[in-house]
Amino acid sequence: MSKETLAQVFEPFFTTKPSGDGTGLGLSQVYGFVTQSGGHVRIDSEVGRGTSVHLFLPRK
Repeated sequence: MSKETLAQVFEPFFTTKPSGDGTGLGLSQVYGFVTQSGGHVRIDSEVGRGTSVHLFLPRK
């Protein structure tokens, strides 16, 4: 992902899909669930190579 896209991925309704092909709620829901659980999310991304999403949840 580009830096511009990466800066917006957790915003509700942000999507890179054409209009009508998605709501853009997926990563914002993941972010909400993880942070409400006391964890955090890290995204590693490099244009042309790929993206990894890492979820860190506390042990309770």
